[in-house]
Amino acid sequence: MQELMKYKRYLILVGVLVLIKFVWVPLWETKQENWQQQQKTRSNLNKTKALLALKDEMHERQQIMSYRLQEAESHFAQTDNVTSYKLTAQSKLESLFKRHDIELSNSSWRDGLKNDDIQTLLLDIRFEGQVKQYLHLLQELQQNDEFTNVSPESNQMSIRKQTAQKLGSVNGRVSLKLAVKLVSQGAS
Repeated sequence: MQELMKYKRYLILVGVLVLIKFVWVPLWETKQENWQQQQKTRSNLNKTKALLALKDEMHERQQIMSYRLQEAESHFAQTDNVTSYKLTAQSKLESLFKRHDIELSNSSWRDGLKNDDIQTLLLDIRFEGQVKQYLHLLQELQQNDEFTNVSPESNQMSIRKQTAQKLGSVNGRVSLKLAVKLVSQGAS
C-alpha cells in the first residue's frame, strides 16, 4: 500500500485521463452529433415552411402550365392514322416548296419521341433553289396557320453564286418537326 502511495499523484492523473477518455469524450461526441442532427432538422423544418408558404403560388403556376399545355396541344394536328397524316402533311409541304420554286430531290420520314398521346414526326427534305425563295418559304412556314405544328429542326445548306446584289442559290437539307396528337378511332 505504501508503494501505491508513492504513485498516488500519477494514479490520480491516470484516473482523470481514463475518465476523460471513456466518459467525457463520448459524451462530447454525442452532444456534437445531437447538435448536428438538430441543425439538420431545423433546416428541413424551415424548408418545409417555405414550401408551404409557396403552396398557393405553386398551385396557380400548375394551373397556368396546364392551360398553356392544353393551348399548345390544341394547335397540333389530330389523327387516328399516322400514315395517312404523313401523306397529307408531305403533300402540303411539297406544295409549299413548289409554290416557292424550290425543287425537292428527296424526302423521308422518321418517327420521333412519343409521349402519351403526342407523337413527334420528322420529315427530312433535300432541296435546291434560290436562297431568297427559301427564306420566304421559312417565313411562310412560321406565319401560316396551316403549319402551326411544323417547325424546322435542323438546316444544312450549301450556298453558291452569292454576290452583293444576289443571295445566290442553295442546295441543302432541312428536317421539319411535326407534332401530332393521336386519337383513337372512337373518339373525336
